[in-house]
Amino acid sequence: MGFETAYGVDFSGARDAGDHIWVSTVDLTADEPTVLDCQPATDALEAHYRGAPTAERDATLAALASFVASRSADSVIGFDFPFSVPEAVARGAFGAGTWPEVVEAVAACGSADAYAEACAEWAREHTDRTYLQRDTDAACGALSPYHFFVNAQAYHGMADVLAAVRGDAMVVPFDPWDGGPVVAEVYPAATLDALGRHREGYKGDSDTERRRREQNLTGILEHTRGSVRSAVRERVVADAGGDALDSLVAAVAAARNVGAFDYGTGGVEGRIYV
Repeated sequence: MGFETAYGVDFSGARDAGDHIWVSTVDLTADEPTVLDCQPATDALEAHYRGAPTAERDATLAALASFVASRSADSVIGFDFPFSVPEAVARGAFGAGTWPEVVEAVAACGSADAYAEACAEWAREHTDRTYLQRDTDAACGALSPYHFFVNAQAYHGMADVLAAVRGDAMVVPFDPWDGGPVVAEVYPAATLDALGRHREGYKGDSDTERRRREQNLTGILEHTRGSVRSAVRERVVADAGGDALDSLVAAVAAARNVGAFDYGTGGVEGRIYV
């Protein structure tokens, strides 16, 4: 199956998520992929808000789910939040034996803190660690999906986005092929590492950090043999938080894995596509 557009979403579960989420769009129809745009959520999702765009989390995540559901079947969307929890935690803490049951159980926790505590409490009681990792986390150098650094991203990503788009999109590698846009878990740091770019040290206001953003962007374009409009290039490099660049890397990760997607074979844990 062919894909014509790749989207990358640098995700946030913060209360002002709209100020931190960025969305990149890459055209895959030409021989050379073209980065069409890279925008913060309030701009990229403007048509999908129920009212005026706002940074408020609930409104922004609802707009993001609407955006995903409205994409065409030849679209692939990379999100940089954990799509699942370790299998032992899924089965032990939540009694979940399938991925849909994991998403339902996470959403039923009611908050990111409650989700993280349910996972951590079970792990402390039944293992010698608090923060267990999925196999894919260990392989990619990612944190546990309920670690306090990422638990808000994981909870709101699963509870407010994945739960909302199931049926309208195919989440790989869990869902069987059935048409509709494809949604994949990505991890920009691991992709940058795999491409020999700066995995760290590119977020900040210093000259060195800005230069690393420029080098990462140049390296990505060289790898994909792609192009980017000058205004978009400047926007990506100027964003000191690195969210703009991460959204672009998320799109690239999704696009470069389109031939590696498995459908309906993800088990409980799934995988990060690098």
